[in-house]
Amino acid sequence: MANPSLITEESKKVAPKLVYLLKRLLDEWMGKKLCRINEPGFNSAHLPLFMTIGKSGISNNELAAKMNVTKQATSKIVKELEAINMLKSEKSPDDARVVMLHYTTQGETFYHHLKNQVLDLEAQYKKVVGSKNYDIAIDVMLKLVQFHEEHNCIEKN
Repeated sequence: MANPSLITEESKKVAPKLVYLLKRLLDEWMGKKLCRINEPGFNSAHLPLFMTIGKSGISNNELAAKMNVTKQATSKIVKELEAINMLKSEKSPDDARVVMLHYTTQGETFYHHLKNQVLDLEAQYKKVVGSKNYDIAIDVMLKLVQFHEEHNCIEKN
């Protein structure tokens, strides 16, 4: 029979389990630290899309592509963010068919608040693992995301 301590040690290093745990803990942190502060209509589902818009604005098509989701999915969240006065939609000055998304004044203030909170968390991570290890971890995660985007986890026989 296998050594129980070895099984326990091996089970700690299962990547999908670690990603799940980290995501769950980050979601909890976002709910407590980020999303409820002075903005009751903002929730953790809004965060990735909201932070992707950036200060220069973005079209819904570009946003959907960057988030790797459908335009309908981004449109739903955009409408929710417009309803709580975080975003505004404007026709592009370059192409009237394109609608650009921009932060409202309230949205830009909240964007800076969120960004500062995330930078503080990253600083804490760097204290725990060191800047070099943190940068390596980010690079590894980016490569894993790229792998999944390119291969969609389809095994080829």
